Amino acid sequence: MTDDGAPNPESAFAALGSELRLRILRVIEAAERQTGSRLTFSELYDRIDIESTSQLSYHLGQLDGVFVQKFDGSYGLTQAGERVVRTIHAGTYTERPTFEATPIDGSCPHCASTGLVAAFEDPFLTVACSSCDETVARYDLPPAQAADRSPTQTLQSCDRRVYHELGMALEGTCPTCGGVMDASSRPRESPRSNEFVVLVSCRRCFNQVYAPVELCVFYHPALVAAYWKSGRNAMDVRPWEVYSHTRDWSVDIESTDPFEAHVETDVSEDVFIVKVTDGRVHIDVEP
Repeated sequence: MTDDGAPNPESAFAALGSELRLRILRVIEAAERQTGSRLTFSELYDRIDIESTSQLSYHLGQLDGVFVQKFDGSYGLTQAGERVVRTIHAGTYTERPTFEATPIDGSCPHCASTGLVAAFEDPFLTVACSSCDETVARYDLPPAQAADRSPTQTLQSCDRRVYHELGMALEGTCPTCGGVMDASSRPRESPRSNEFVVLVSCRRCFNQVYAPVELCVFYHPALVAAYWKSGRNAMDVRPWEVYSHTRDWSVDIESTDPFEAHVETDVSEDVFIVKVTDGRVHIDVEP
C-alpha cells in the first residue's frame, strides 16, 4: 500500500497474475455487458470452475477495491477492471498486428517520388519512400486497429487517431491517460534547426506529442473552414501530407521565450498566432 492507503503498482499487477482472477473479471464483465446486471457471489460461483467458495472468496479479496467492487451483495468491475478486460479483448499484450505491405498514393516530401509504401515494421506501421528510403510517417499500431480493416482502412484509421490525439494534447489533455499535459517549444534537429516544434508532455505518464508549428495550425477550425470554402477538405489530408500543403506558408518566429510564431497561409488572409506560455498552447487568429 502507498501512504494514502491506495494499492501500490506491484500489488495491483500481482493481483492480475492469476488465470482464475482474470476469468473472474471476464465473467463479471460479460454479465454486465450482456444483461446489464451484476452477479451475486453464488451466481459467480456457479459460472466459474473453482474448487470451493472459500477459494472464490480469497481471489475476490485479491481483486477487491482495485478491479472489483461490491454493490449491495453483487459484484461489478471498477474502471480499472473494465480497462483490464477491454485490453484482454483487444489483444493489446497477446497479439501482433498484421498488415500487408501496400503502395499508397502521394509523393515523398523529401524527394517528390510517388513510390510510397506502407508496411508494418515492428513495432510501428511506417510509410516509407522506395526511392530515397526515407521514412515519411510512423504510427503506433495496436492489434485491434489492424483487425477487420483493409490496409487502406487501417491507414485512414491511424490518420484519424493521430488527428484526435494531437488535438487533445494541444488542449492540455493526455490522449493516453487523461492527465495534464504541459507544452514547450524547441528547434527542430539539423538541417532544419531554424524551424520549431511544439512539444507537449504528460505530467503523469510522461507521454509526449510533438508537432511542427504548421501542423498545430493546419487543423485549426478557422483554417479547416477556409479549406472547405475553397472546395477542399482539410480532414482528408494525411498528417504526413501536411508538409506538401505548407511549403509556401510564411512562419515568422517573433519570440522563443516565451514562444510566439506568426503563420500566414496560402489558404486565407488570416494570420495565425501560435503562443506557448505557462505550459499551454494558444492559437489566435487575426484577420
